[in-house]
Order: sequence, then structure tokens, then C-alpha cells
Amino acid sequence: MNLCPILKYTASIFHDVIKIRNMESREFLELMECMQRIFPERANSNLFLELYEIFPEGFVVALDDGKIIGFAIGILSDEGKGRILLIGVDENYRCRGIGTRLLKKLLMNLRSSGAVEIELEVRVSNKRAIEFYQKNGFIKIRRVSGFYEDGEDGYVMVKKL
Repeated sequence: MNLCPILKYTASIFHDVIKIRNMESREFLELMECMQRIFPERANSNLFLELYEIFPEGFVVALDDGKIIGFAIGILSDEGKGRILLIGVDENYRCRGIGTRLLKKLLMNLRSSGAVEIELEVRVSNKRAIEFYQKNGFIKIRRVSGFYEDGEDGYVMVKKL
């Protein structure tokens, strides 16, 4: 049973409870624990620590009662270009608008840092993510054959800021 319609009904209640803000350095280990739950194959603490040291504004977290329950991570890749690396929300908190709020905060941070275009990659099989990004103004610009380690194709999606 898809609970998203039911959960969306109560999203306004949770909007005030869930806080969205830039991650603080002391929260790095908790971020990695959250990432391990959501994307165990992507939780490379050395890589993300390096990225945090280079561009801390690219690390946005969602907190419920002080506990990280979601995150968005992005970087500045080239002059005027940003890249979204990961957006994740704990399973029990999905369909409440948290991912959208994380994305908006990350886009705001990237724009403030000089980005005028944002790029990301998404698995062609991840229909929910593709729909989410399209709803937030991203468009598919190309399909990349065998983009992921398991051989699955990916879409490159872009949004102008």
C-alpha cells in the first residue's frame, strides 16, 4: 500500500517540526550514519569529508528533534555550475515534502555561491526520483549508457537557476 497520499495530507504538520539547515561539522558522523541507512553503497566517509572541507555549504540536513533524518549534498563543479550528488530521506519520513525542502535549500546555497546551472545523474529505473526532479524544474538532457557500476544507464538532468 502506498502511504504517500496519506502522509502528504499531514505534511503541513511536519513542515514546522522538521528543521532544514546547513550541516554543522560536529554532525558529520551522524550524517554518515544516516547515509549508511539510506545509501549503504555510497557512504564513503573519506570522500564526503573531503567534499565537506572544500564546500561545506553543499551539505544540508533535515532534523527531527535534533536527529538527522535526511540530507542533500552538492558541490560547485565548474565556473557557474553546481552538481547534486545525493539527496536522501529516511524511509519513515518520506512523502512529507522534506526532500523538496532539502533540494530548495541546497539550490539556494549553490546559487549564493555563484552557480547558474545545476546538474545531476539519476538511474533510468528510479521513476520516483526522476518525477521528483522534473517536478522541481529539472529536465533530462541525455541518457548515459552503463553509467552506474552495475551497468544501469543513467539520465543527466539539468536545471537553470
